[in-house]
Formats: sequence, structure tokens, C-alpha cells
Amino acid sequence: MPAALRRLLFGDVVSAAGIGLTQPYLVILLHSGKGIPLAAATAMTALLALASFPGNWLSGVLTDRHGGRLAMTAGLATTVCGLVLVAAGSHPLLLGCAVAAVGFGWAVTLPAYATLIAGLVPEAAHRRTFTLQFALFNAGMGAGSAVAVLVADLTWLWWAAAGTCLVAIVAVRCSYTGGQRTTSTLAGPGYRALLADRRLLRVLLVAVLTSAAGYGVYTAGLPVLAIHSGRPDLMSWAGVANCLTIVAGLPLALRAGVRLTPPRLVAAAAAVWSAGWLLCATVTTPAWAVLPLAAVLMGAGELLLSGALPAMVNALAPDALRGRYNAALTFAMTAGMWAGPLLAAAATALGLLRLLFAAAVALLALATVLVHRTDPAPR
Repeated sequence: MPAALRRLLFGDVVSAAGIGLTQPYLVILLHSGKGIPLAAATAMTALLALASFPGNWLSGVLTDRHGGRLAMTAGLATTVCGLVLVAAGSHPLLLGCAVAAVGFGWAVTLPAYATLIAGLVPEAAHRRTFTLQFALFNAGMGAGSAVAVLVADLTWLWWAAAGTCLVAIVAVRCSYTGGQRTTSTLAGPGYRALLADRRLLRVLLVAVLTSAAGYGVYTAGLPVLAIHSGRPDLMSWAGVANCLTIVAGLPLALRAGVRLTPPRLVAAAAAVWSAGWLLCATVTTPAWAVLPLAAVLMGAGELLLSGALPAMVNALAPDALRGRYNAALTFAMTAGMWAGPLLAAAATALGLLRLLFAAAVALLALATVLVHRTDPAPR
């Protein structure tokens, strides 16, 4: 592993701890600490995802024109500003802008980070490296969440998170190797070129489907199932089981990344998730057994998927558009995460929660068919 990559991963783990410090407590801080009405505080959290769409677009442009290091630094700096404003602000409008700044900055950071990783290791190591990054990121988030429990004043969590992002900025600046700047120009084809790449469009469709049927259903459907079972507290145990699976399963996932091609990894992740959702849809066992087991299967699928999709996208990406290709993947994953909760809300309103899990299995099956029609070989 190159020294530059080790520094980059260290910064990512530290910044992930900042997310773990703050993400679970945003609504609580806005409502209890800042006096925002509960409904408004909950709605403000949607700004995190809403701001990510323009952030993803800008990240691709900045990365291709000026390099991933500058784009990632700019994204982290924007995130720091947003975190500081959340900690220090009190006016609802200012807090809304601050929350949006956090989402926007982080959305700029992620595609640039993927582009930097792709440039630091050979293509054959992409799957293993992206899988390792995903597991370390989750470990950092878990550590941050554990520390947050010990802090009495929630405002300090946001100051601490801003500090973790500053550490990450230093790590990014120290990871430069001199060969990571791309050659796009202002007159280049830009995002239009992506629309002509049918293989990329199929990968992006697979990303939307797996994100909606996997991450989206997990974050929205599983809590509803917990509430219907009368044991909402089990979501805490499900979260612990998910995190432990990701960390403990890393060695097996790294071996799978060597032996399986990216399409097979996506298919394996879809199969594991489908098993979890079929369990939720059909098994009558008490929820105390179903929910943690579904979370374990979710974590296993996440490990398999985490290295596959970025590897496929970067295998297709020309150097001059690599930032935009990674930004498009992040955009597709975000869109899927939006679609999943919408499906869960519709199923809940209609009283068809079991149908939600069945529909997720169908979407994962469609993703499996599509991914096997996609040639991951580079141009």
C-alpha cells in the first residue's frame, strides 16, 4: 500500500469519526439545543441529501479540471464551515444553510476521494482498496458514535467533527504524489460524454437499483418493521450487528474481491440482501431474531458491493473524465437512497410492508441481470 494511500485512508477514518459523532444527533441538536420545532428539524435533515446532488456534479468538474486533491480539500473545507455554523448558529435560516453546506461539502469530497484512490493503486487492486476503504470508514463512524455517548453537551460534537475534517484536509494535502492531476480542459466534452457510454449507463442503473433496494430499504424499511413489531429499540442492536459484520467480515471480503469479478460481486451482494429481505417478508420469528440477522446480511452485502461498483466505473473511465465518472456513480447511489425511503413510505401508507421487501428482491434480481450484461473492461 503506497504511503500516500495510507495517509489518505487515515484522514478518511478520522473524518468518518466526525460523521459518527454528529449524524445520529442532528435532529436532537436542532430541536432540543437550538429550539427548532421537531417537524422543521426533521425536514432540515433532508437538506443533507438535497445539497448532495449539485455537490456531486461540481465535484466531477473540479476533479477533472484541477485534480482530486484540490476538489477534496475544497469539499472538506466547506464541510468544516457548515459544521462550525451548526455549532455556533441559532437562527433557523442560518442553521438550514449550515446543514446544506455540510451535505454539499461532503458530496464534493466523495467522488474526488474515489478518484484519488483510483490514481494511487493499479486497476487490479481497485476492488480490494475500495472494500478496505469502506470497512475502515464504517469503523471510524462506529468509533465516533461510541465517543458521542460520553459527551453531555451536543454542541461540542460539531466542534469536534470540524476538527476531524481539518485533520482529513492535512492528510489529503500530504497524500499528493505529483501524478494525480487530469488533463480535461474547459472545452472538453464534460458530462455529455457520459451519456454516450452505454456501459456506464448500465452500471449507473445497477447502482440506482441496488442502492434503492439495499441501502434505501435498510434505512427506511427496517425501522418501520421494528415499529410494527413493537420493538423499535432493536434498531440499535441491528446497527451494532451491521457494523460488526462489516469490520469482522473485511478479510473474507478482500479474498472475494480477488477471486470474483465485479459483476459476480454485485450479484453476490444482491443475493445476500435478497435473503435478508425474504427473511423480513416471510419469517414469523419474533423481530428480536429477524432484525439483527437482516442487518448482518445487509453488512455482508455492503462489503461485497463496496469494491465492485467503483472498480467497474473506474475501469470504464478515461483519465480525462475520471472525476465525472466517479461523481456520476455517487449521484446514482444517492438517487437510489432517496428512492428507497419513498418506496418504504408508500408501502407503509398502503399497509403493504411485506410487499416492500418482495419488491426489493425483484429490483435486486433486475440489477443482477443488468450487471452481467455489462463488460467491465476498459475502453
